[in-house]
Amino acid sequence: MKTKTRRRTSYISAKDLPLSNKALKIWGYSKDKKFVCRLEVNAAGVAVFVGEKGNTELCDYSWEKLVESLK
Repeated sequence: MKTKTRRRTSYISAKDLPLSNKALKIWGYSKDKKFVCRLEVNAAGVAVFVGEKGNTELCDYSWEKLVESLK
């Protein structure tokens, strides 16, 4: 008997395109639908928030810092 494959889900909230100082927000959830993180992308860079309600900042990178950290 096959079991149903659980998939991860994400939601995107965008008010303006192209990116401005208002952030594009992406919420990430685990396979069992628990909140994992919130990713915010704007013209200045990227920030990741974690915690039960997504209020704890994990990192906040400008685009230059992000590329440097990935090298």
